[in-house]
Amino acid sequence: MRLRRLLARVHRYLGLSLLGFVFVAALSGTLLVFGQEIDRLLNPDLLSATPPAAGTPPRPLAELVAAGTAHQQARDDGPWQALSLLPPRQEDGVAILLFKAPDPLQEGRSRFHQVFLDPFTARVLGARDHSSHELNRHQLLHLLRTVHGNLLLGKTGFWIMGIVAGLWSLMTLLGLYLWWPGRQKLTLALQIKRQAGPARFHFDLHRALGFYSAPVLLVIAITGIYMALPGEVRPLVAALSPLDDGRTPQPAPSAAPPIDADEAVRIARQVFPKGALRRVGLPRHQDDSYAIGFLLPGEVQRPSTGRSTVWVTVRGGAVLHSLDATRSSPGDLYLQWQTPLHTGTAFGLTGRLLVLAAGLAAIGLAYAGLRVWWRRGRGPGWQRPRFAG
Repeated sequence: MRLRRLLARVHRYLGLSLLGFVFVAALSGTLLVFGQEIDRLLNPDLLSATPPAAGTPPRPLAELVAAGTAHQQARDDGPWQALSLLPPRQEDGVAILLFKAPDPLQEGRSRFHQVFLDPFTARVLGARDHSSHELNRHQLLHLLRTVHGNLLLGKTGFWIMGIVAGLWSLMTLLGLYLWWPGRQKLTLALQIKRQAGPARFHFDLHRALGFYSAPVLLVIAITGIYMALPGEVRPLVAALSPLDDGRTPQPAPSAAPPIDADEAVRIARQVFPKGALRRVGLPRHQDDSYAIGFLLPGEVQRPSTGRSTVWVTVRGGAVLHSLDATRSSPGDLYLQWQTPLHTGTAFGLTGRLLVLAAGLAAIGLAYAGLRVWWRRGRGPGWQRPRFAG
């Protein structure tokens, strides 16, 4: 019994110490589950294109890259390097070109900019800063992602959120242990007695929400450790299973003529003919390579891109290397599932709704747990049932 009381204290004070962090992470994460849809709703001028008449083909990718690059280079705060092109994912979607430039205010840091293009006309629809954290409709999604990931505290914030995720995992496991009432009282432990007064109601609410949401919340917390601290998690996984080193292969010098993005995609499709194009990584110079990203049948669904990649040299269009995410080592597969599990995209709409419900449950857990603790310390009379720990 002493051990149970000790674990109950650990669970209680862990919950109190993590309360603010969990509330911020749960609230921002709940909004981010459907963040892309919210972004499109707030910014139709940037993220929606008018579909042309049926049968009209989209403009070549090279034309989109040229139009976006010309627009970005016209700015006087460069030099800007085009990093990648995300093709539209739906009929009225837009192409997004991502740029990077040195940050003049922070040595060694970079800033990012997005340019949005109509895929059927190559017309620039607009642009937005992808590094600032201003509270406006253009920056809201990026602001939410940064708050969720590192609390706007940079590297220190990632460490804080990684530790919080680890402690939240421990607290969830402790909560499940303390929740177990024994077989005879199992039905009682799943009930919420509204007529028993506010103290008992909040205790029952905390207990029931914790039980029903624990499987999803535990997955979110564990994957959150990797999301915050990938550089620290990867070596631990690599100790158990070999990992792809993640380095971009470097082509050998060549005098062959350069190819454009459309030709690079055509060549890459010969490697993965059934893959859906998700990303075109652009070369830094003409002796570099394109990184053509696909989502393959059977590959876990990431929020926006695919993991499978074909590297095609700019000069000559040779296939330099390919990565098939469906044939990865156990360690790589584990890492590939982290983001899709955390966001719910691994299981489509059902998975996203489960993550949404778990986020709301976490907010309810934090509220009900705080009320139970407050009444326990301030209010007389009500005694917690012994089976609850």
